[in-house]
Amino acid sequence: MRALAPTRAGEVGVRGVRTHYEVFGTGGPTVFLLMPDVIAQGRAWKAQVPFLARTCRVVTADPRGNGGSDRPTDPADYAFDGMVEDAWAVLAEVGSAAAVLCGVCSGAGLALIMAAEHPERVRGVVAINPGLPLTPPHPWKVAHDFDAVLDTEAGWAKLNRNYWQRDWPAFTRFFFDQMFPEPHSSKQVEDMVSWAGPTAEANLADVGAPPSRYSGEAAARAACAAVRCPVLVITGTEDRCQPPERGRIVADLTGGEHVEIDGAGHLPMARDPVFVNLLLRDFITRATR
Repeated sequence: MRALAPTRAGEVGVRGVRTHYEVFGTGGPTVFLLMPDVIAQGRAWKAQVPFLARTCRVVTADPRGNGGSDRPTDPADYAFDGMVEDAWAVLAEVGSAAAVLCGVCSGAGLALIMAAEHPERVRGVVAINPGLPLTPPHPWKVAHDFDAVLDTEAGWAKLNRNYWQRDWPAFTRFFFDQMFPEPHSSKQVEDMVSWAGPTAEANLADVGAPPSRYSGEAAARAACAAVRCPVLVITGTEDRCQPPERGRIVADLTGGEHVEIDGAGHLPMARDPVFVNLLLRDFITRATR
């Protein structure tokens, strides 16, 4: 059972790939809770949707490869430009000329780049633990060769093609345990594991996607510096996916507000929804006043 049913749902196609979207609420500014990474669905925003829909029209979407969206297996279908086109196509389909964009991880990077490329269509950006290559990654994420046959399965050695093909459910359990370092997060972990999908196929295709024009640090910095709308950056001090320093850099480059949550992991909107929801509400009010 869901806390709030969508007022509208549908699919929109881009280059032969359909993206499933849902709309909640009918009045106020449009807020697009952007697709998280392929490993998660739009349902990851379930703690924000009912609250924000009281005063806003809230849009969510499943990324290519998950949920109600198509699940192509060609890495070319996961190119960054396609993800950008999916997001704009959803907004066009729901009739939104301008929206506040909110994203986490790669979705936060997507929101910032959309704001840089089309400032007239973005009224504000909330970037939660943004996934842009503004610093080196956490060392544990690059300690093992993703494509090699490893002699260990311990810890982050599970971030490996062969392990994914052998036991994808075990990887998702490990991964989301890492994403929620906060105590008593079993429900959040269970939710995310259930939304990760039964196989690794789409995620492997996503890993093989061609690099984007924003894959380098200089291009990512330039995109952030080009953002002209209000920006709120939220980072967790214990994020084990994205180095917290990346969020601080985004705030500096955009002139945005930065809120750091002590002890929080990668997905604070799921683990500390009341605090995050109030931050979102107040920011959206300021950005759309």
